[in-house]
Amino acid sequence: MNSYQPYPIRRDAVLCSLAELPDGGLRVVLDDLRQSDTPGQWKNHVFVTFKDYPAGQLDPATLPKEELEAFGHYVLVRLLAINGCLRDTDERSDNDAHLTDQARQNIAALTSEDIASIDEQLFSLCDGQFRKIAYIVGMVMSLQPKCRSGIPDVFYARRVRMLVERGMLQAQGDLTRMGCCEVRVRQ
Repeated sequence: MNSYQPYPIRRDAVLCSLAELPDGGLRVVLDDLRQSDTPGQWKNHVFVTFKDYPAGQLDPATLPKEELEAFGHYVLVRLLAINGCLRDTDERSDNDAHLTDQARQNIAALTSEDIASIDEQLFSLCDGQFRKIAYIVGMVMSLQPKCRSGIPDVFYARRVRMLVERGMLQAQGDLTRMGCCEVRVRQ
């Protein structure tokens, strides 16, 4: 089997990178690249620009439109995330303090058979590979959306934590935040 797949040749591209400065700031570097006359070879066409930002000041939400267009919003956000420079936007845990009264009533209306079925579905999506709790919860919620409508994701995340506490699943990461923790079947 030949795994090589040819991709269309682009005549120009932009390379964007981050450099950490000694004072804790960040430098965004953009290189404009053009393909040379020799196939498969690239030559540096123009060193476009670089811009320095003081520590904690490079936030895509606060950048002027011109800068976002120059950097490319998607590229900049991915670059910041990869380099660990993008602050976490959701610091709260997956507790049920923010549930509505209706959501609490829906949870209270679940029978022990319903809860056992939910636990079984959650466990069935786990194997020997670590997976985010958020992924597992989303999959279970999408399996039977009409049967259990009104049951919030934090309830499912709590059930995953119960499976970990019972020793059925093994966790790595912050178990109180479904987006920051992965689980698998205990090995």
